[in-house]
Amino acid sequence: SADGAGVSVSGTIVTINGPGTYKITGTLSGGQILVNTSTDGIVRLLLNGVTISNASSAPVYVKSATKVIVNLVEGTTNTLTDTHSDTSTEPNAALFSNANMTIFGAGSLSVKGTYADGISSDDGLLLKSGVVSVSAADDAVRGKDYLIVEGGTVSATGKTGHGLKSDNEDSGTGYVLVEGGTITSVSTSGDALHGVNQVVIKGGVLSLTSSSSQGIKGGSLVEISGGNTTVVSSHEGIESSTIIVSGGTSIINASNDAINATYGTVNGGTESNDGSYFYMKGGVLVANGSDAVDSNGNIQMTGGTLIVNGPMSGIEEGVDCNGTFNVNGGVLISSGSSSQMTKAMSTSSTQVSLYIKSSSAISSTSLLHIEDASGNDVITFKPKNGGYYFHASSSALTKGSSCKIYSGGSYSGGSFIGGTSGYGLYTGGTYSSSGASLKSSPTLSSSSTVNTITF
Repeated sequence: SADGAGVSVSGTIVTINGPGTYKITGTLSGGQILVNTSTDGIVRLLLNGVTISNASSAPVYVKSATKVIVNLVEGTTNTLTDTHSDTSTEPNAALFSNANMTIFGAGSLSVKGTYADGISSDDGLLLKSGVVSVSAADDAVRGKDYLIVEGGTVSATGKTGHGLKSDNEDSGTGYVLVEGGTITSVSTSGDALHGVNQVVIKGGVLSLTSSSSQGIKGGSLVEISGGNTTVVSSHEGIESSTIIVSGGTSIINASNDAINATYGTVNGGTESNDGSYFYMKGGVLVANGSDAVDSNGNIQMTGGTLIVNGPMSGIEEGVDCNGTFNVNGGVLISSGSSSQMTKAMSTSSTQVSLYIKSSSAISSTSLLHIEDASGNDVITFKPKNGGYYFHASSSALTKGSSCKIYSGGSYSGGSFIGGTSGYGLYTGGTYSSSGASLKSSPTLSSSSTVNTITF
């Protein structure tokens, strides 16, 4: 039943045919809220304890409107379940909109798309607040032109598609922007976070899992400037032609490349410089993978802390690039195998660096420690997988100075930068060389910034 203007009821179909605010309460089996208006204005749907299921179409279908706002009324639980199997035409999601749609409020929304998407907009989609939980056979949450998450708690699980997705290739939009909120996104076959053009993370707490694809995929750009991002597991952690990390704390776990800067124009990759770029400008990035940091083009580091854990053995490396590898600032420590493909930093780097080649493995239970001539800690590192070859750079290293490199020893107090557990770069404590082996006491070059140390 319905009271007021702008709404009509026919059987189990409730049609909203004009702008306004509509409060919806109750349970509806085999029915639909249909928004179909050609009048300019905002349609506000107040979900006030709503349970709707539909076996032949979408429980909520915005066929035509200027803009739709879905308000999750405080203290209420709302559930939308789509079990229809004909997903070849619209609507192909449990909550589907042809108009820009915003979801907010202090209530909760649970959405299940059994045959296709969970929440989908053919324009833009904004999640501002509320507790939103979505599971879907294809994409869990999709905004075509854009998907913006400003706050709330979002849990998205996609199967054959992606967890969170924006996919408008035609207009050059197709971006995902995360500014806040607590986000958990899981995909069985697709990417956890997918923007066909761009993915930008400015804030929030993200936990991303992809069983067989990318944790974060952006066609032309992935940029992380804030927040706390964890790619729990993935085939490749972050992939784009341009990757920029300028802030926040990110821990990226991958079975292949944790960071993969590539245009993707050559199947299986290329050994030529394809012009792609990985920029490390600020924040903390922990990259764990096979080629943990891999650029088919160039790498430039100017700030922040980059901690890289590559493989102990095999042909893959800690850091791999086809172009220039310039370290001009920040703190870098990378471990990897003794692959002959491993290269030192480029001599055009402006910050003093060490390329360390050990003939014997430094295990994952041991430490690599570098200190200056006065005994001050420059780097104390516990590699996640162990390693033979290491890249290290810090502003504490200067041309013509001397340093000492130890393996073993112990560290008391302090913690791991980035909050990793049991491995990484130590800070805030004290290193002891008791029981350690002094591997090298080099005097650094007075002319070059790159020093190759072999022991």
